Amino acid sequence: MEVKVTIHGKNRTIARALRIIAAHPNVNDIGTETVSESGRWWVDVNIRVGLPNAWIADGSSPNGVRAIEPITLLFPTCASLRAPAILLRADFNRSLAHVQPGDPGDRPEPCIIDGRLSELLHQQGLAGILNQLVLWLENAALGKLIDPKQGWEPVRRDDVAGFVVADASVLRERVSRDAGFAMCQFDYLISIDGDGTHSVFGHIGKDKITANPETFGRLLSASGDAEKFRYGKSIAVIVWPGRTASGELVVAGNYQPETVTNFETLRGRAAAYGVDRPLADAVNWLKKCAADYTLKRSYPVVFILCARRPFHIIGTSSSLEICPYVMDIGPGAFMAQGDSTPVQSIGHRHAISADLLRTMSGSSSASLSWGLIGAGSLGSKIALHLTRTGNGPAIVVDPGFLSPHNAARHALIPNAGYSGLRWIGSKAEALVEAVQGFGQTSTALDKDVVTILQDREVAGRHFPKKMWGLINTTASLMVREALGSVPPNVILPRVVEASLFANGQLGLLTAEGPERNPNTLDLIAEAYARIRVDEHLGTVVFSGGDTLVRRAIGEGCGSATMVMPDTRLSLFGASMAEAISQMQGSELPLNAGRLLIGRLSSDGFGLSWTDNAIPPVTIVSIEGPDTWSVRISRRAAEAMEADVTRWPGVETGGILMGRMSEAARTFYVTDVLPAPSDSVRSAHEFVLGVTGARRVISNFAESAGYSLFCLGTWHSHLEPLGPSGLDHRTADAVALARLAPSILLIHTEAGYKALLADAD
Repeated sequence: MEVKVTIHGKNRTIARALRIIAAHPNVNDIGTETVSESGRWWVDVNIRVGLPNAWIADGSSPNGVRAIEPITLLFPTCASLRAPAILLRADFNRSLAHVQPGDPGDRPEPCIIDGRLSELLHQQGLAGILNQLVLWLENAALGKLIDPKQGWEPVRRDDVAGFVVADASVLRERVSRDAGFAMCQFDYLISIDGDGTHSVFGHIGKDKITANPETFGRLLSASGDAEKFRYGKSIAVIVWPGRTASGELVVAGNYQPETVTNFETLRGRAAAYGVDRPLADAVNWLKKCAADYTLKRSYPVVFILCARRPFHIIGTSSSLEICPYVMDIGPGAFMAQGDSTPVQSIGHRHAISADLLRTMSGSSSASLSWGLIGAGSLGSKIALHLTRTGNGPAIVVDPGFLSPHNAARHALIPNAGYSGLRWIGSKAEALVEAVQGFGQTSTALDKDVVTILQDREVAGRHFPKKMWGLINTTASLMVREALGSVPPNVILPRVVEASLFANGQLGLLTAEGPERNPNTLDLIAEAYARIRVDEHLGTVVFSGGDTLVRRAIGEGCGSATMVMPDTRLSLFGASMAEAISQMQGSELPLNAGRLLIGRLSSDGFGLSWTDNAIPPVTIVSIEGPDTWSVRISRRAAEAMEADVTRWPGVETGGILMGRMSEAARTFYVTDVLPAPSDSVRSAHEFVLGVTGARRVISNFAESAGYSLFCLGTWHSHLEPLGPSGLDHRTADAVALARLAPSILLIHTEAGYKALLADAD
């Protein structure tokens, strides 16, 4: 049927809207639009609803949705930007789901989409809004407004008297299969308006409290201005349903909008939810506890009815709906008005908790236990980013103290008008306090991690192997060495290290492999090796760009720091936290370590990252009384294998480059330099030449900023034999010629052997 509309002389926007409305296939007819002086305008439209044939004769569905539904579209002055309001007829069935809250005397508005109607306008236009309205009306007629896939719609409350903050997961954990009730502390604030009406706001504690005739008076308190606001503590009562006579869980499957106004109607609502008996038990017990008390003023008591729905509540994975109400007890006797005692519905807001933060951040990972070493600028940024995903550190280790200059880059924020003394305290404790403010448990340890790592019992207590990992953000060479050189009897979780170089032009994030192979010292050596061969990064990192600068932080007092703006630190901190969060969401690498290298863009606006899988290293114990070892990178091992293959039938060799850790008593071989041209190879001996060797070694070390240097030499044996007499004599000679320890590495078909050349 064609709908006619007169558009001559009309505003173009109005005329266009009327043409779109008239063209819609479900529009039966359109009334005459009305335009106000402010520019708002509205028009009545009759919508044809596709009812089943059995209902067409009656003209409506059993729940009152008509075959032709009159609606009003109310357009704002900026109709090109904002969607029109949709008003149903005044007597439309308000007990249906997905109707916007409002005054019962006003015309109801349907909630036709899960989101903002104006966004739908810009996505699909006015025709899209009409399509969704028709779909809503037809689902309303069929009783299908609640979609099990989307979830159960919480009770619509047209008016609330404030809200309570409570951890929904904790409330739901109280619920058992048998009906019951529990009581918790309720900390409240009452705001009183000039006309005497008041709003209640409060927080429900996690721990259960015990009410009895002796303790009842101590559970209630009130302070403040009786005419403006009051605050204090009171009681929250949580009640839940049990089972039917046949043993099935009680389920409340009928949607009902809010109608509770007093205790009598609260009891009726409790009966609909199957919690009338536990509600009566709780109230009767409170009456008994209060029997000997005359209340001098009123106190708000919160009742939370837990309704078990047929399927999960929208936005949750639980079928338990939390329905809170508030009732004043007193003055005088407890509930002196009996069933007529006023009761108001009150809103619920989730408490800050790990579950809430995971929901808001879209994190699907469960909470993991991990430790943070270093609560400075970078560490605090990473820690609070991860805390906001619901996975803050279980322990924070830092022996340092906050100082006012830390405010330049630290994630913690000074309060306005703060005393400087508040920022001269333990870094670990300050960061832990912030983590706990996000509803998560964390422990501060203001001790030196190097000392902790030397004691197996202490290290195991603070850093159990079952931990997901330890994140080191200290930028301390000593801490890195300590983590990479723990005694053999100290078993640590895998270490993730985050560090910045060259005044924030480069960031490194490393994650150890399984069984800590490669470990954090292997990975930093590998990082230096890769940075060395990148012309840009090598220049940035190894050409004096990574020096600490001493900055004055007080008269006659200074601090050595890497100078950079907080914005740059935050770029790296956020990226590193995202990478760590992804690792926590899946798992640490299963068969390798990870090395992420991030570089600042030339304009300083962004970062680019390369992600490298670092294979396990080959570990060789050095023969002799000293407990030294060699850890050979995959690249170095492959270079030696290739050289052996190139020279079949003779011994060959070359020069080893990398790092050495005195603390770990370990050589980290990252690269192999080829033998000089005057080297001599034979079936029984390899003699390393000298031509150009000093220059090649020096150039390599200089290109790595001397972070990598010559560790010694390697050569092959054709037979799977250990060091020869000549090898031992060579080691002794090298030891006399060098102050630093060196290694002689021997490649055989059966594996590697090694000798230590050390003057000691």
